[in-house]
Amino acid sequence: MRRVAARRIRRDASGVVGAEVLPFVILVFVGGTLVFAQAWAALDAKIAAVAGAREAARTFVEHRGPRFGDAADASVVAGMQAMSGYRLSGSASVQPVGAVRLRRCERVTFEATREVPRLALLGGRWSPVTASARASEIVDPFRHGLSGRALCGQ
Repeated sequence: MRRVAARRIRRDASGVVGAEVLPFVILVFVGGTLVFAQAWAALDAKIAAVAGAREAARTFVEHRGPRFGDAADASVVAGMQAMSGYRLSGSASVQPVGAVRLRRCERVTFEATREVPRLALLGGRWSPVTASARASEIVDPFRHGLSGRALCGQ
């Protein structure tokens, strides 16, 4: 009789380990979900920065009229509009890199940056994730409305 009771106790105690591990599994699942959400937000910020830089460079190259100031302003506005279409929180900026001139065969480069706040746990203050991208275009050598000759086609 005592042997049967001892076997029952051993069988009943075998499932206790599952109850102890369950909170740990839930903690790992929640932590993994937060890490995945942060990685997804950083990827969205990178995609938005690429779109903003590409749109700014493209707008500068295709701008109508010979005025540099108008082309630069229009390209920054277009880049910011492209990034705002992703509806991400955080700050964003678009700016030309180096000397940008509106001349035939001139290479122009724009850089866009997008910041995404980090997921703060337990009230921690962490620096935001910054995603940046650069895009470069060449002003069309045969474009109408610009003065001078195209020297890059020779």
